[in-house]
Amino acid sequence: MPHGLSKTVATALPGLWYCLHLPAALSDLVDVDAWMLKAAQSLRLDHNILLVPIDCFDEVLLGYHLQHHHPVVAICPDELLDEARQRASSLGFVLPTTPYSELCDATLTAQWDAMHEHFIPDLPALTGEVSLTRRLDLAALTLPHRRLARQMGWPTAELAVQDGTSVSGVLAQVLNGQTRLAAVARLEREGASHSEAGRRYPQTVREEAARLRVPVALGLPGVAPAYARNAYDAELRRRTGTQPAVDPDDTWSVTLHERPDHMVERAAVEFAVTHQAVASSGLGLMLPTVPPEAFVILAELERHFLTTHSSAAVRRLLTRLNDAAQPLWSKEVMVAIQRASYLTVFSDFPLGLLTMPGDSAPLCARLPVTYRPLDPLTRTVQQQVVAPPGLSLNHTIKVLVAECIPVSDPVGRISRGGWSLARETAAPQASNLTIIQDETLTLQALQQSVAEHRPDILVISAHGTMIGNMAALVIGDTPHLDLGLTRMPPVVMLSACHVAPRGSGAVAITDLLLREGALAVLGTQVPVEVTRNAILMGRFLVYLAEEIANPGQFATILEVWHHVQTSNAVHDILDGSPSLKAWASSVTISGHSVIAEFKSNRASGRLRPPHVYEDTEYVLGEIADEQGQGDRVRNWFRRPGYVPESLFYVFAGRPDRIYLSSLEQQVEQAHPGR
Repeated sequence: MPHGLSKTVATALPGLWYCLHLPAALSDLVDVDAWMLKAAQSLRLDHNILLVPIDCFDEVLLGYHLQHHHPVVAICPDELLDEARQRASSLGFVLPTTPYSELCDATLTAQWDAMHEHFIPDLPALTGEVSLTRRLDLAALTLPHRRLARQMGWPTAELAVQDGTSVSGVLAQVLNGQTRLAAVARLEREGASHSEAGRRYPQTVREEAARLRVPVALGLPGVAPAYARNAYDAELRRRTGTQPAVDPDDTWSVTLHERPDHMVERAAVEFAVTHQAVASSGLGLMLPTVPPEAFVILAELERHFLTTHSSAAVRRLLTRLNDAAQPLWSKEVMVAIQRASYLTVFSDFPLGLLTMPGDSAPLCARLPVTYRPLDPLTRTVQQQVVAPPGLSLNHTIKVLVAECIPVSDPVGRISRGGWSLARETAAPQASNLTIIQDETLTLQALQQSVAEHRPDILVISAHGTMIGNMAALVIGDTPHLDLGLTRMPPVVMLSACHVAPRGSGAVAITDLLLREGALAVLGTQVPVEVTRNAILMGRFLVYLAEEIANPGQFATILEVWHHVQTSNAVHDILDGSPSLKAWASSVTISGHSVIAEFKSNRASGRLRPPHVYEDTEYVLGEIADEQGQGDRVRNWFRRPGYVPESLFYVFAGRPDRIYLSSLEQQVEQAHPGR
């Protein structure tokens, strides 16, 4: 309770946590250059942990999988030791099978030494202490830092995190370590000699501290009250308490799965966050449980979009949502976000829709945000340990637009027109982007089209609908939650309304597609206007094609999406009313239309992501002043106003693992010339 972690998977938690302390790659076993450690933040070298029932631990089911990996060590509860040892031996595992009762610092040290001796005995072993983490609530901060410290030759003892330790102090040490890494990596990339590096190091540290950006993972527990009422009886709900961000009693042991349910689930969420933080060589934090009132207001906001919505009402609801979620914004969380290159949020609450104190635009405008759903938590743990390899789309991208709305439907006609326009817009990059439109008015037609075209990106143009507490896609005239595709494309974009609602805790098609094998799924929280949606999706594809043709601006599709989502603020504003639409086409003193003048001449370098709507209004107001219409246009911004519709999209899964260049190119960018 309340996230649905099964008791069986809970039993695996001591072993899963132990695995995070083992090497993730051979490079962990030896001394490597600092620039390589910094580059690993974009390469994301996950631990590959195979979580299987003992009955499935055999050649028939795992043989093919293990052909592509190095089976190193099996870990199991003590009562399974004899059987697990026999099965591991037949599968070629390198080290002796380890029962829970032997999981300790001495075993950990011995296994690091044994792995080095087995795989790379001719290279000097990395020195420094390895030991198990005690505090699980801070492990997403301390464990990545301790691994970095061992590589850099810093003291490797666990950060001083006693019961009264300030989390701010731990975070400061972690960020200081990341800054020092960035400084050394930069000096290495620039080829500085030892003496020159010593002279330049203090200034380089100051410069890197000012621009430091690292991947950040956040754990945000909590379920929507509406979901809890459907899933659990009153007695169970009364037993469900809230979780603080920090809990000194949250410690590791080989019996941690025997703790009370809420502490077991906490350990599972923390494991997922720590696994992500270690893989990205970044940092992670736990947040307190989402206040139930925040889910209630979010559900009200999502319902508001089902009717004719007003800008003023949306603004009021967003303000109420921010007020309800105020307890989430600790000083440590805000500091981490200010240093984040992107966020991975383990939650069923859309944190990116909140506005961080000091900002004027929601968090998803400040930086890229991707989500990993928490419900059911069993599935979250399973998907987190199965680390998919990074996918490079550094070739011609094939996009299949599956038209699931009949042409007799006005929305279907507009959608087809919008995608035809997108194809024309993408024409200059036609050699890098292929857009195929196909009529798929039945589930079978959709399945056949995907099997035939094998797209990199599948766009499903459909209506969204609610079936009880489930957000489904309507294909033709039939709702579907399971698409049953024999080959799931890595990226699925749902050009449909209300397919990722979060306020009611609905089972969403976006999450189900991740379970079916999609690497990343883009969906909408609310009903969106079909023409605006087509423009937004079309811009996304055009920027993808441009990046493939002229690489260097964006590393992943998550970064492309964030740029498109944020730069769409001007369209949100100018599409807010007929008056603003008409004014956008009017001629400025330079002879360009307002929208062309804004994009070509005025906006460059002036739009701050945390204030993108505020800054866009300011620049548009300047143009209006030159026309003598400043007061009138600014009044239109307020009455009837506009809705920041572009921010009501969520990207779930691993869009940060879908690269727009090869891994070799990324390494070259990290250290030119090597």
